[in-house]
Amino acid sequence: MAAIPPPPPVLRGAEPPAPLKVELENLVSYPAFRHHEEALSAQAAGSLGAFDVMAWMSYLDSVDDALDLLRDPSLYSKNDISLTSLEVAGQTFRISSHKAHGVTHTPGQMKHELNRLITARILIGERSVSLLPGSYKLWKHHLNFLATLLESSSSSTNSFMTEDLRTKCNALRIVPYLIFSSAKHEHYQATVSAFERALVRLHKMPAIWLHYASIVALYNPTKDPTAARKIYDRALVALPASQHDRIWEEYLAFVTGILPKNVNQKSAEDEDWTIVQRRGLHKVKYGRESPLVAVLRKRGWGYHQVLSRNKGDAESYMPTVPTETAMRILRRHTCFDTTFREDLATLCITRYARYGEGAAYLLALLNNEGGPFISPNGTTRHELWIRFANVCTAHPLEAKTAGVDFDKIVRAVLKDNKGQKGLGFEVFDATSTSFGGNDDDSRGDVKKHKIEHHLGEMQGTLWTRLAEFHIKSGDFELARSVYEEALDEITRVRDFSLVFDAYVKFEEGVIEALMELMDEDEIMDNEDDQAGSVDKEDLDILVGDNIRSQEHDASAEVELAISRAEHLTSRRPLLLNRVLLRQNPHNVGEWLKRSQLFLGIDEVDMATLALEEALKSVSSRKAVNGPPSQLVLTLVETLETKANNVEGARSVLERVCTQNEYDFVETEDLAQCHAAWVELELRQENWDKALNLARRAVGGKVGGKTKAGRGLSRSLRLWNLLFDLEESLGTVQTTKDAYDRALDLKVVTPSHVLNYAAFLREKKYFEESFAAYERGLGLFPFPHAGAAMLWKNYLTEFLERYDGSKTPRVRELFDRCLADCPAEESPQFFLKYATYEESHGLTKRALGVYEKMCTSVPDGEMYTAYRLYIAKASHYLGATSARPIYEAAIAALEDKDASNICLEYAKMETGLREVDRARTVLVYGAQMADPRVSQTYWKAWHEFEVSHGNEETFREMLRVKRSVQAAFSTVNYNAADLGNPEATMTEESAMQMLAGEDDLEIETPAQQQTKSAVGGFVAGKRKAEISNLDDVEKRVVKIRQLVPQTPSETAAGDDDEIELDDDDEENEEPDTASKQKAIKDVSEKSIHAAVL
Repeated sequence: MAAIPPPPPVLRGAEPPAPLKVELENLVSYPAFRHHEEALSAQAAGSLGAFDVMAWMSYLDSVDDALDLLRDPSLYSKNDISLTSLEVAGQTFRISSHKAHGVTHTPGQMKHELNRLITARILIGERSVSLLPGSYKLWKHHLNFLATLLESSSSSTNSFMTEDLRTKCNALRIVPYLIFSSAKHEHYQATVSAFERALVRLHKMPAIWLHYASIVALYNPTKDPTAARKIYDRALVALPASQHDRIWEEYLAFVTGILPKNVNQKSAEDEDWTIVQRRGLHKVKYGRESPLVAVLRKRGWGYHQVLSRNKGDAESYMPTVPTETAMRILRRHTCFDTTFREDLATLCITRYARYGEGAAYLLALLNNEGGPFISPNGTTRHELWIRFANVCTAHPLEAKTAGVDFDKIVRAVLKDNKGQKGLGFEVFDATSTSFGGNDDDSRGDVKKHKIEHHLGEMQGTLWTRLAEFHIKSGDFELARSVYEEALDEITRVRDFSLVFDAYVKFEEGVIEALMELMDEDEIMDNEDDQAGSVDKEDLDILVGDNIRSQEHDASAEVELAISRAEHLTSRRPLLLNRVLLRQNPHNVGEWLKRSQLFLGIDEVDMATLALEEALKSVSSRKAVNGPPSQLVLTLVETLETKANNVEGARSVLERVCTQNEYDFVETEDLAQCHAAWVELELRQENWDKALNLARRAVGGKVGGKTKAGRGLSRSLRLWNLLFDLEESLGTVQTTKDAYDRALDLKVVTPSHVLNYAAFLREKKYFEESFAAYERGLGLFPFPHAGAAMLWKNYLTEFLERYDGSKTPRVRELFDRCLADCPAEESPQFFLKYATYEESHGLTKRALGVYEKMCTSVPDGEMYTAYRLYIAKASHYLGATSARPIYEAAIAALEDKDASNICLEYAKMETGLREVDRARTVLVYGAQMADPRVSQTYWKAWHEFEVSHGNEETFREMLRVKRSVQAAFSTVNYNAADLGNPEATMTEESAMQMLAGEDDLEIETPAQQQTKSAVGGFVAGKRKAEISNLDDVEKRVVKIRQLVPQTPSETAAGDDDEIELDDDDEENEEPDTASKQKAIKDVSEKSIHAAVL
């Protein structure tokens, strides 16, 4: 399509040029356009005429609408077109493929009409901007139309544009205009000229610059990125700095192909990008997406992110900007936006293969002067370190060339740098200036961000990366030294696992490489033997020694590598132990484990050295996982048994015990060391020295002024050892002195007192042994747990010594013992005392002891005590003398035990033929025997009545049983419906309620206490009134009506019934009627509130 040069502006009163006159005549043929032309040429008062911007905009929109109608693809179909009528801008077109009457245009003529209207549209736009060159709207409208014509090369109106050709153009990243345009590309040149003329007045409009740059970047026939780059540079110079980010957004997309993220995009799968040809652009950051980004996104050209994980996405961009040019542009952008340094480092590594420069940028981010670098992408400092380490490890030569000394950087960060203060800053500063950083002297005045030495879980990763760095560089021995250094520096088990596994893998790789080299050499030797022309014997004479030496060297290297790997594997427990000790050097258990590991590989010297180091490292105040004295004991045992160095063991104990080389906090630890020294001398059969050491240990002559040393004189361990040695090696006097001194210091235990007394008794010092007991009881009186044991042995030995003699002294001892003895321990002493009185004293005193025992023992043993008392009284004084004891027991014991005592009492009275007294006892005891629980009691009464009673007494027994059963029953009423869910009624309150309703009299507990069922008996805890059994039965019946009985209870009650004569039943009929009436009255009455 031939481009029409811009015409000069139309002047009033002058004749327009010929081409413009022709186009104006064509426009006038459209009534709608003629109306616009008349409005623009009008000179009426108040009218702007040709200088009205909105009139020109309306005119241009009318022409664009007409063009949209003429661009209908159905008008230019290759198939036959029937007569079609089309009205455009007031003019009617009758279109048909065949010429006939009434047909005004054929499809070919319509194409020509379309081209004429497009040319007229361009002229109209040129006229508008010529008259109003400062109008942004007119220029934008005109430039958008020109850009649309460049894009329309691939439209359906182009018969040469097929779908296959469009696909190939998109694959080659070529716009269709470059294929269908002429060699001069006149329309492109006219568009560029229009943009240049627009920028004369509108150079502060970023949208014009962006549109211009996108046109040049996409439609430049030479595909030279320099033209577009210069436009972007001119835009940055012309626009203020506040609008540079809009230019940089598209500039970076042009250079790198990275498209900005669209906030309106829902998902990558549903990406549907459309470009409105005249005015609509996608809103991204500033309300509108830049033209170049919109086209790239529509065509699928470019990355969607900096570091794409999709290989196909990465290959969809074909860089048009040279690498060096792109790098210079990106470096300039980092001056504008410092946060872009991270993306620049990523681009250097992933796209431009500038690994050294990428590592330098990552290093600059890690050493950011303004504080920790905050990544806009959310990258953490840990991830930056890992990325930096990976780049330097994968490309060590490029990193060195860029001035990044990875070895020094890692060591400066990982090590404490003792004596090398500031090393980390120097390394970082030296590398940061090597790729174009500022080297101003004023930087020293700025507070620098310190390197973090505590990298957490990165420690092991950085050590492995440093070793891999040297491996990739070919320095295998240096890599081994790095691994060994790492194993000596790391403090975490996780890091140890990483480093050790990498170390083992490295050694295995070396072995595999050496084995492959040996196999290749063997294959080459076999091939030479088969193809060689020289005699084998002559070859052996010439080079035989050299070949054998080479083979020997290769095998030696393989064996050395294998031995290295085996040695490394065997060292793993020791290395792991060292890591744990670096975590906590005060871990006693790990030090002991280390010595055992050395002993396991027969390294006795290393085991002793490890324990010596432990004594220097472990602080007794911070020791964990075992007492620090265990280190000394293990060291002594190792020197004595494993190294056969008794003098060395004795020297260690002397340094610890007498010279206070190790500061113990706990006295027990120092006491264990002294005891170990004594035991060492005993094993060496130095008896006197061992005894002297024990005496010196407890004598306060060693230990110094430390807390542990001052407490040696009160150490039970040392006193026990001294007592044993004195009894075995010392004299009687020295032994007595030792025990007496311990008693004076109050460091003995009840066991020591018993041992002392036993020793004196064995040596026939009886009175002194009793004196020892007295001193022990002075130290351990009741309620001490050992007092009972001391008194028991004291009394036993005293009674054995003075059998039957010194009775007052014995009684005084028993009285002293029982005066302070707790109730729980007293029964054994009461029994011993009573037995002694029975054997050597008076019966009255013995019974008095038993009586006192009954009131002193715990409640759980009181029943047994009373039975024993009753038995003894009956034995010595007769059965009748036990009656007061029985009465006292019934009053003192609980219900269950009291009922059992009543049974025994009744049995005794029955044996004395006192049947009435026995029955009275049974009646009295019935109030304490629940028929549902104490069935033995009621069975015994039943048998008693069967043997000694009559029908009347049997009936009375049954009535008592029912009344007692009612008394033991608890009546609970559920009052939830009455509004008080927590209210309950006891048996006593229920009886009172029923008696009040039926006008029955029930004696109060005060009245019942004045009566006694049996004369001479003490009052019991339960006061049941059973004189009027009929009233009791009435109350029981009413209670049964309120509380329904279960079938089992009814059956149990029927078993207890006895059959009476008919006369008795007739006599009881009036009473039964009254009972039923009372029961009816009770059932009809509501429950009183007091019951609830």
